[in-house]
Amino acid sequence: MAGRDIRRLVAFASLQSTPEKLLVVRRILAGISVNRDNVDILIPGDYEGLSSLIADEAKHQFGLEVGIIGELASPSSADTTKWWADQLQDAGADLIIAIGGDGTQRNIAQANPRVPILPIAGGTNNVACWNGDQTAAGYAAGLYATNMDRYQHMLYPQKIIHVATGDREDVALIDVAMVRQNFTGALAVWNPEDVVALALTVADPTRPGLSNVGGYVEPIAPEDDAMAWIDLGDSKSGSGPYYGVLAPGLMTPFYIAGHRKIALNQEVLLPTLASGGSLALDGERTIVLRPGQDATLQVRRDGPRYILPNKILKSG
Repeated sequence: MAGRDIRRLVAFASLQSTPEKLLVVRRILAGISVNRDNVDILIPGDYEGLSSLIADEAKHQFGLEVGIIGELASPSSADTTKWWADQLQDAGADLIIAIGGDGTQRNIAQANPRVPILPIAGGTNNVACWNGDQTAAGYAAGLYATNMDRYQHMLYPQKIIHVATGDREDVALIDVAMVRQNFTGALAVWNPEDVVALALTVADPTRPGLSNVGGYVEPIAPEDDAMAWIDLGDSKSGSGPYYGVLAPGLMTPFYIAGHRKIALNQEVLLPTLASGGSLALDGERTIVLRPGQDATLQVRRDGPRYILPNKILKSG
């Protein structure tokens, strides 16, 4: 969805076109090709036919044999992302390279992957992702695949926010926003006035997205065993304004009524909204709340295990 969501209209987010995504894949393959004799590469078949193009280019440009597994009869979506993760694991993958933003990485987490993930930035907001050089990331992936035992101690599980509403459960990797709108609509959240409160596993003022504003008052890093809770207000009830980067090129004022850290495994009961509302998971409205409906959150360190290319490459 990174090339098609509403933030192309309300902000200055990159289009993330198909040619650009193919360039990302080529850079990753260039890095992997250093270890071409010691790795096997699988990619899932896609409706658009890009997998065949990638396999052909990998062979002729990098000397890599790429196997295609499965076949989709419809365009890619959140459900197909989870399906792809399952297909790759069932085929024996030892590592999954996932290109996409926070929403795509959340879909991978929903699949409860048993193998490590290398999350490569390729979306609008990429807080959960590796944002460094993609060729270096491919090289690190090849090193990991050829000597997994050596790098096991460098893997660590991500924090996950578990959401429960009584009639459904879901997860978020980076942020959960309680929003006044009781519909999902165009999914993305871009108006600060719509947001009641935020739960953040990462709060960094240098990263775009809903987690951005939390970084000014309650910074949280991926390795911290806690999440940040931010209550939002207005110019009368909150401090500020704090100018958050809600999406690339979109500066928005926030007023903060309160904030605190919440430890791992501590359950939080969300405030109820008399007129109903919705919960945005990793930036997209996903769960609609009925008037007065209860919802709870709990952050746990039971998410996918990520590999960090910088750690692998620095280890020599």
